[in-house]
Amino acid sequence: MLTALVILFRVVGSLFPESFPNFQPLAALFFCGAIMAKGSRAWIAPLVAWIVSYPAPALISGNTGYLGIETLVTTGLALTAVFFFGKSMTKNGIAATLAGSVVAALIFHLITNGVAWIGSPIYPKNLHGLVQSLWTGPVGSPIPSWVFLRNMTAANLLFTAIFLSARFALPRFSTTSAPSEAR
Repeated sequence: MLTALVILFRVVGSLFPESFPNFQPLAALFFCGAIMAKGSRAWIAPLVAWIVSYPAPALISGNTGYLGIETLVTTGLALTAVFFFGKSMTKNGIAATLAGSVVAALIFHLITNGVAWIGSPIYPKNLHGLVQSLWTGPVGSPIPSWVFLRNMTAANLLFTAIFLSARFALPRFSTTSAPSEAR
């Protein structure tokens, strides 16, 4: 089910790139998997969802450059960082978990766009180039980088809230205790 949800949102985002760029549950899945699941289930389900859905955006948009090993490794590094950030938040309440989902989006954005700045010749290797990578994107790009960050942040908040709601609504399926609000 989770894999289907990830694929659906990645396909919709690819079909409507100006409306929904980067609005997907993938980072929230890694973040919440780390917080809510035990053992190998915490990382296997998000990993399978990512691997199965990975080629969809590139194939739909016709930009197979995104299927390169550099992009795969960078995305994997960013998702791993999001996962371990989620692991550090396993004892927090609902509000902190939702706030953490915003931080997780920022972590993902900083890693992926930071690596793009370091590795891509389209960005000057100075503060202006870093800001361009993190905020405006490449010269001539129809969608600035901040839009990707905004959409990922919104998606992380929404899907983290959905995952938390499902956990409370279906407690018999929960593998760990739900985060408590009081601390």
